[in-house]
Amino acid sequence: ATKDELETRARNIIQQTSDSVVAYKFNRQIVLPLGLFEGTRRLIESIHEEGLLAIMDCKINDIGNTNGWITRYYLDAGFDAVIVNPLVGWEGGLDTVFKLVRERKRAVITLCYMSHPAADEGYGLSVAMDEKKKKHEPLYMTFARRAVSWDADAVIVGATYPDRIREVRSMLGEDIPILSPGVGAQGGSAREAIDAGASYVIAARSVCNAENTRSAARELADQTY
Repeated sequence: ATKDELETRARNIIQQTSDSVVAYKFNRQIVLPLGLFEGTRRLIESIHEEGLLAIMDCKINDIGNTNGWITRYYLDAGFDAVIVNPLVGWEGGLDTVFKLVRERKRAVITLCYMSHPAADEGYGLSVAMDEKKKKHEPLYMTFARRAVSWDADAVIVGATYPDRIREVRSMLGEDIPILSPGVGAQGGSAREAIDAGASYVIAARSVCNAENTRSAARELADQTY
């Protein structure tokens, strides 16, 4: 598809689904061809006109200076939230992101457990909880602890892993929302994710590729009530 065709299709999806969603998550496969301050910004403006939010799934994971520039660009384009990878740590890592986001009254969403089949190969690794390395826990639970201590605005836990959602919810309490991707095309169930403790679900291909995007979005939304 050309840039114009891609932007037109995205705009149509927004128009067809805006009454069933609270936010739209952008991935790099749409930002790169459309341009951050061109087509992407226009789509964000359309989303804001509907009174909804735009999230950039950039999984920020670099040194602080680089993270700062990445964050500035996305916030300047109009995004309301950015997704970060807590693996890089706080000092000289994500502290810059949180500072910039707080200054602009936007939001930071941290990864905790992704939705793909190999998620456990990384997020499920056993890590030490103390300097003596006598107590261990899965990395995703460490990430959940970081979300609490950093005062993250939300965390990501795949809808394909309801048991992980339950574990993370037990750590987070009720104050931090869980966003669960992987509904539909990846096999996750919106209803099961919500029942396990997710606050919102994320569906992309199962809605965007549906014959009737409005109906597909509405059907998934109904499962979250």
